[in-house]
Amino acid sequence: MNKLLLSLSVFAATVAMAQAQTKVTGVAKNAATGEEVYNLTVRLDGGAVSDAAITDRIGYFQFVDIPDGTYKLQVYGVGYDPYEKEITVAGQKELDLGDIKLTFNPNTAEVGIITLTDDELSDDESTTASNSGLLQSSRDVFARVSAYELGSYWFKPRGLDNKYNDVHFNGVRMNKMDNGRATFNNWGGLNDVTRRPDELTYGIEPSKYAFGDLGGVTNFDTRPSTMRKGVSLAYSNTNRSYRNRVMATYNTGLMDNGWAFMVSGSRRWAEEGIIEGTFYDAYAYYLGIEKKFNEKHTLNFTSFGAPTRRSTGSPNTQEVVDMKGIYYNSYWGWQDGEKRNERVKKTFEPINMLTHHWNINNKSKLTTTVSYQFGKESGSRLDWFNANNPSPTYYRNMPSYKLYKVDGSAPTEADFAASNVLYNQWMNGEISQLNWNNLYDANRKSSKDGHAIYWLTADVNEDRTATAYTNFQTELAPNIDLTLAASYQNTNSKLYREVQDLMGAEFVWNKDDFNTVVENGVSRFYRYNILDNRDESERDKIRKGEKQEYYYEINRDYADLFAQTKIKSKFLDVTIGMKAAMTKFYRDGKFQNEMYKDHSYGKSKTYDFLDFGVKSNFLVKLDGRNFIQANVMYQTEAPTSDEIFPNARLNDVTINGIESAKIFSGDLSYILRAPRIKARATAYYTRTKDEIQKAFGYIDGGLDSQKRFFVSEVLNGVGKEYLGTELAVEAQVLPVLTVSAVASIGQYVYKDNPDYYLYSDEFGKDGIPFKNFGTSYLKNYKVSSGPQSGFSLGAEYRDPKFWWIGVSGNLLTNNYASPAAYRRTASFLLDDNGVTDPTLTDEGLMRVLKQEKFSNEFMLNINMGKTFRIGKYSAGISGTINNVLNNKNYVTGGFEQMRIGNYANASNKYYQTMFGPKMFYGMGTTYFANIYFRF
Repeated sequence: MNKLLLSLSVFAATVAMAQAQTKVTGVAKNAATGEEVYNLTVRLDGGAVSDAAITDRIGYFQFVDIPDGTYKLQVYGVGYDPYEKEITVAGQKELDLGDIKLTFNPNTAEVGIITLTDDELSDDESTTASNSGLLQSSRDVFARVSAYELGSYWFKPRGLDNKYNDVHFNGVRMNKMDNGRATFNNWGGLNDVTRRPDELTYGIEPSKYAFGDLGGVTNFDTRPSTMRKGVSLAYSNTNRSYRNRVMATYNTGLMDNGWAFMVSGSRRWAEEGIIEGTFYDAYAYYLGIEKKFNEKHTLNFTSFGAPTRRSTGSPNTQEVVDMKGIYYNSYWGWQDGEKRNERVKKTFEPINMLTHHWNINNKSKLTTTVSYQFGKESGSRLDWFNANNPSPTYYRNMPSYKLYKVDGSAPTEADFAASNVLYNQWMNGEISQLNWNNLYDANRKSSKDGHAIYWLTADVNEDRTATAYTNFQTELAPNIDLTLAASYQNTNSKLYREVQDLMGAEFVWNKDDFNTVVENGVSRFYRYNILDNRDESERDKIRKGEKQEYYYEINRDYADLFAQTKIKSKFLDVTIGMKAAMTKFYRDGKFQNEMYKDHSYGKSKTYDFLDFGVKSNFLVKLDGRNFIQANVMYQTEAPTSDEIFPNARLNDVTINGIESAKIFSGDLSYILRAPRIKARATAYYTRTKDEIQKAFGYIDGGLDSQKRFFVSEVLNGVGKEYLGTELAVEAQVLPVLTVSAVASIGQYVYKDNPDYYLYSDEFGKDGIPFKNFGTSYLKNYKVSSGPQSGFSLGAEYRDPKFWWIGVSGNLLTNNYASPAAYRRTASFLLDDNGVTDPTLTDEGLMRVLKQEKFSNEFMLNINMGKTFRIGKYSAGISGTINNVLNNKNYVTGGFEQMRIGNYANASNKYYQTMFGPKMFYGMGTTYFANIYFRF
């Protein structure tokens, strides 16, 4: 009997506990429009429970198995004021909170866009493929359409380079010191971690974490407790850079003992992408460990990285595209029955962070992060010694080469016949790809002493970056907020060239086959490094895995202070922010180049820059639906290490008068949020001064009409102007049908004529590694930043049964090739005798200096999907098809080759064909399909 009573008691207690477990549900809606809001974070805290959920496509959220008690419910997200409410769970089976009404606020980091192309992801000047990426969590029409629709075709909001977008993890800035851009490959594939940034700002809007740049601030909070709890599995298939992607994530959420653990991993791969001869192989991992000690203190450890190995494609002239099509890639060739690509980029730079969150009281909090990042990036390419360029697109392999005459005379019938022979060899594939067998044969036959004629080399960058960041936020009064932040960052970069594959040879010469020195009447090559202390017979031999040609370090110290206050009233919010920053650079050479003995080895002079900035934001709240917003900013910005040391591989000499850039920007917006219509109209203006641009390449005839020089081009005093409007409207014409229209009309031009410098070993022989060629007349030329204007018209149907389909038409216009700056100098007009070319005419000069404008193109996109809810589980399938009409005429961008060094060559149509602009083409029709399961 006792056992029976005990059993009944246990059963009754179990039933009571089961009955006490409650499901809490609700729907997040816009208070002004009544529209459901998705991608908002919902937190439930109280007792032993601390859980988070994300609102889905219909604004719905739920928590299951919630025990009796009193809880604090918080709802927050980008573009809305935070919502907080106390709720009580008291034994009911389900607690339906109904509609949670949220107040729209365009001043809470409403939008944030970063559009990425593969050349930015790989930092390789020769990539043609594109992945358009988005970092945003927004309901703003312009943000969404710019990223998902126009952004698929290299459209950049306001024409801004990605170096103007600041990316932060736990407050720590990720942008690199050499070019100012964030390396997105370092967290590529970690979509479950980066899906919902903690903060995004668009343009110069204020941020809670940093002063920011022209393109805004994106900050990720990597605490597991801020992300979705449970398991997420996903598989994707696409025909872009990679073909397959798998992702898996597990998050415990914050447990009763105050601990939270989250792991996430992915793999993306393709044996061959849409571009011929390219492959993709990338992994990614994330580990988050969080300990909540009490309501005041939380400690979070984060580690993530993405080892990536991928090959790239080549930019091509129109002559090559006409023969081989837009997917042609000159970087690969057959070897032992497999495609081998010479350009392989490897990236693995893991990041480890420790973050302390201190809730000092209900009005103040302090967040502090220490971070350490290390690892390397490398990019391979073929190199050669005293031999011909092996590239299929080498100008001597082009049909147009046979028609070009140095004296400008017309080609003969024999020339046309020879050109046709090359054309046929291209078309039948005989000479259109790398011939790896010929390169190995050249090493076997021509290298009697074992030195390599051809080999594979890699340019390597090893970064070690240590950062400390702290951010204090407080409410000084009910209507006054204050933010103070400070950071310090030290970066040490080792940069060198490493022999990767000797291709059957024994070593590479430590010699510069482009430059010779005469000693005692005997000519010999300069040495790249004269400090080698090995035996005399081995001193000039560089073997596999050893450093070759250059080796140096760049050291950078950076510190900044940021202060911002926000004053809120019923009708007007005013935010004012200021920053002060200090940057120090120096180069430490590890090789002593024989040509630059006094400027290649050891520590250089230290270059110091003190910078400041001020910005303000004004938000006029006409009512709950109409807003006017204005932003204005002025700041100075230190140059990057690449700009300070233009020819750092060989020497530490910089140009005269280097200084911080000056940037002014302002915008004015009208924002409407009515029940069935959302709209935004913005006018913006940005002006930059004293920026630096650099490029590497060959110049024919620019310094001596009979010679070809490899040079580093530096423009000092570059100024640009960005002017335009952004218009966006979204109307809910039916409960299930939404129509949107977006227009972005911009004009981005060079506004100043910079000073033009060339670094060349030809000058180095005289002890001066660079020469000033005076003014480059770039003023009023268009800035090459993708389409300067874009238009989109779309419609989306959302069925109550959780499936949707959308279609959009997109027009991209006003896209220009980047102008070659040397052609706009006075030296370009000179002939062999150093006087103005006698054949020069005004009409001819206008023709050769006219900036190429690419054609306007129309693209059609389709997206569709369906979500499923099975109890506490959810699943979904979605897909997009871009460029449904398979338009293969779209040139996404391009650049004039600097090689054309004088007017005579520029006037020759065959020479212009040979060295015409190199262009990046769109991909034709692409698709992306995804399926996920979450529990």
